[in-house]
Amino acid sequence: MVLMTLRGIVRMILFGFLVPGVAAQMSRQSSTSPERGAEHNPRSAQATSKRFSLLRGTSIDVSPDWIELEQMPLPPSPRLAPFAPQVTFLEFMALENPKIHSALRIATTTNPFLGGDEVALDAQMHGAEGAGNGLADYLFYFFFSPPRDCLDGGSEAYKKAKRQAESPDRAAVSPDLSIRRDCRHAPTLEGLYSGQLSPGVLFQASNGVERAGGIYPDFYLAPMEKVEANGLTFYVFEAQDRTRLDLATVNHFNLPDEMQGAQADFFWAVGALSPFPFFRDPQRKNVPLIQVAYAGIGLELDKRDIFMRLLRQVRAP
Repeated sequence: MVLMTLRGIVRMILFGFLVPGVAAQMSRQSSTSPERGAEHNPRSAQATSKRFSLLRGTSIDVSPDWIELEQMPLPPSPRLAPFAPQVTFLEFMALENPKIHSALRIATTTNPFLGGDEVALDAQMHGAEGAGNGLADYLFYFFFSPPRDCLDGGSEAYKKAKRQAESPDRAAVSPDLSIRRDCRHAPTLEGLYSGQLSPGVLFQASNGVERAGGIYPDFYLAPMEKVEANGLTFYVFEAQDRTRLDLATVNHFNLPDEMQGAQADFFWAVGALSPFPFFRDPQRKNVPLIQVAYAGIGLELDKRDIFMRLLRQVRAP
């Protein structure tokens, strides 16, 4: 009886020492770190983001709230092409995030900045309005253009006025001609930012030179920034709209009532694999540029942080 009791006591003591170690070992085996879980289940690592890619490999990782619009023709519109900066678009993708009322455009293009430098690029984008190749112009011609029917109507009205001005029946011919066409924008994010950038299109002829361009509001152009990310060099430009949304605009574009008084913020970044190809390099011929445009709206004007986070998710093959 005493022997059995002693054996029981020994077993209890040993069990008391062993159980914590066994329990700890079982706990370590059953628990899995987030990194290991992602390793065994790769989909879990991508659950909070999704990737959109162009055919040649340029891609961006964004939150699941972003959606891709149906495929669009490469910009610029044929009505604007004769007047737009001379650059050829190779690929183009349009994304939107209805949750935060934002639009994003990503494209690859030829390089119109060969032979220049950072100073020249900065001066061009901050140049005087009317030059046709500044920041607002790039946004207008390539990323947030007026609706096609508006461009068609404006072009036809301009051609008609030009024919009348050149008619031999007129006693005097004015050397200048200006036809403004205000647009009716669809109640979409694309329509919203096209209208905030320019309410319409202006066709002009002066001293034999024809031009079609935007009708821009009062923009504040922020200083240029240089960003290095994922082996890419980007130059970033920002145009802050000083005007505020009125209630009619909020209602037309189906925005929440609290967006009355909000302002639009536009960004454009141009980049390439580092170093940026300002000069022709025999070892890196025909390096395509990556152009990224973004438009956001809110009561807090500066959307810089959102755009910078998106830009740092862009990758090139």
